[in-house]
This record gives sequence, structure tokens and C-alpha cells, in this order.
Amino acid sequence: MRLLILMPIIFISACSYVDELDSESLSFEFSKELISSHIEAKHQISNHLNSKKGNTIFLESWVSMIKTTKRLNKKLLVEITEHQPIASLEEGKFLTQEGKIILPGAKSKELELIRLIGSDSEVPMLIKNAFLLQNILNIIGNSIVSIEQKSSDFLEAIDNEGKTYSFTEGDFRVQLERLEEFILFELNSGNMDHIRYMDLRYKNAIAVSYNKMEKST
Repeated sequence: MRLLILMPIIFISACSYVDELDSESLSFEFSKELISSHIEAKHQISNHLNSKKGNTIFLESWVSMIKTTKRLNKKLLVEITEHQPIASLEEGKFLTQEGKIILPGAKSKELELIRLIGSDSEVPMLIKNAFLLQNILNIIGNSIVSIEQKSSDFLEAIDNEGKTYSFTEGDFRVQLERLEEFILFELNSGNMDHIRYMDLRYKNAIAVSYNKMEKST
């Protein structure tokens, strides 16, 4: 019974101790390979634990979760988990696996992510459509590099071979079906390797550019 009473007291003491932390009072443990540098992560977390500015660190750095445990040697063990990004946005922002938009600042690790170009409010639509288009491009082994909201009803995507795909947002799924049919039809012809642009915004046709030569199907 006495142990059960002491546990919350130790926890409360650890929390109150945070106000007086210095770098030598902290022991860091990272869950995975960091996107940010160890030095930058430690600096940001030390500042966070010593400040009273709320949880802005979770939107303004790569830090996704912080777990602190008070040790008997009076050091505070700080366990850190970082965000896992799935797409890069404009102005240095990133979309995480949790669906959060973060602005982490400097990073040290190079990331190969799809680029979403549009306003923050358009990000859910862009990532959803990117995944749908990627399912189709898997047929030819290509991957999306970027997808952009060009105007209110105009989407443009680019794949790793530099092929450009134009869609209307309202008819996106219908146009994807048309794209899949076209790819399957052309797959054995060898023409897919020479395509540079496909415009699917026509109601019953696709405009295709084969290395400066245009063709409508």
C-alpha cells in the first residue's frame, strides 16, 4: 500500500523539477533514427521542458512525443519519438502519418516524399487523390513526385519519369478509370515510355503528348 501512495508523489516531483532543468540534468533516449540532428532535438526539448509555452513544440519541430521518467540518480530520462512525414508541403511544412501539418524548421536527413502543392485546407484532398493515382501508376511501376491544385477544379500531377497528368477534381475518379484503361491498352505497345503528358479533362477523350507529338484518343 505504501508503494502505491509514493508513486504519484514521485511523478509530481518530477514534473515540478522540470522548471529547474539544465542540460546536465537530462538523459536522452531516441526511439528511431532521427530526421533532425541529435543536437537540435536536445536543444528544442530542453527549451520546451523549461518553458511554459504549451505544446507548440509538437507542431514546430520533428518531435511527436516526449516521455519523461525521473531516475534515482536525479537525472530525468527523456524518451523522444519523432513525427513520421508522408508528404512535403509548401513553405517548409510537412504532413505526418497522424494527419498533422507541422513546420519543423531545419532538418538534417534527406527525405524522399511526395510534394503537395496547395493551401493547407486542400492537403487532405491532395493526399487522398495522390494515393488513388499512385494505385494506377503502380501498373507501370511509376511513382508520383508531386500533385498540385492549379485552380479551383484543376489538378496536375508529375511522376518520377517526368510524365504530367492533368485532371479535374470533380471528375477525378472517373478520369482515373479512363487512365487505367488507357495504360492497360498501351502497356504492350511500348508507347508508354515515350509519353510526356496526359490530359484527362476531356469528357470522352484523353489528350496525349508523345515527345512533342500530340495525339487524342
